Amino acid sequence: MAYSDWQLNRLRDALRAYHDHGGRSLKEDFNWNSVAEAIAIELDRDDLPVSAERLRQFVEGNRGKDGAMRKFGTLKPESLEHVVAFAMKLRLLVPEELEEPAPSFHAPQRLLEYLDTRNDRVRVITPVMFDGRYKARVVEQRVVREFDLTLHRSREPGMMPVTHTEEAFDRNLLDKIDGWDPEERRRHCRKRTVYAGWAIFTPEDNVMVFLKEAGNGKNLYQFTLAADWYAPQTHAGRLFLLRHDYPIQTEAANRIEDDVRGAILEQTGENIVVFRRVA
Repeated sequence: MAYSDWQLNRLRDALRAYHDHGGRSLKEDFNWNSVAEAIAIELDRDDLPVSAERLRQFVEGNRGKDGAMRKFGTLKPESLEHVVAFAMKLRLLVPEELEEPAPSFHAPQRLLEYLDTRNDRVRVITPVMFDGRYKARVVEQRVVREFDLTLHRSREPGMMPVTHTEEAFDRNLLDKIDGWDPEERRRHCRKRTVYAGWAIFTPEDNVMVFLKEAGNGKNLYQFTLAADWYAPQTHAGRLFLLRHDYPIQTEAANRIEDDVRGAILEQTGENIVVFRRVA
């Protein structure tokens, strides 16, 4: 059986946990030789199906002399199947954890695995703190824009499905909007755009939202600049999100850099939206 990168990463995590914690109760000096011997014992093998050094390189990898990203070793297909059988027998993994997830999970799941620093620190921010519905209103010169953002609870760690709606109304209707029923809102709405996608929660406690517009698949990105809550593990009251789709266009290549930077900061400020929790 061929395994994809995310499946190999889960197998590495299982072996790493067994190496670091699972064997301590068996013998005080527990190392990769101990893991290799345990695999042979559990699979009733007289020889070692995979050597200790191969296991170490597969799980820990080797960092280049220049300090570049770690390069993980590979295992021969037969050796890999022995390692998988060992992990399953000891229930370091269950078969469902190596099943291909639904396609919509691929992008956030693999991005999270790539961003994982594996430093085992306790997260201050967890997805459950952001579970709920948020609204925002931006008043422009001619238009009022209303944003409705919902982060849905998920069984997948570190990610949440997201639905997002944007509605535009004439500026002169601002005082009436809050009193409308749903039918009146639809009647007066100049444009309504619906997005769906995912939010991921990085090891640095950033929230990154990736959305696609229904119908045409146009991308929209949102990133937290700040969030507030009143105590650890309580729901966030507000999210300060930076909206981004296309790069900001400068008018001329020969403009003074400070002027360009000022124009970029001005337009960036216009794309910061404050979402307040409503449910």
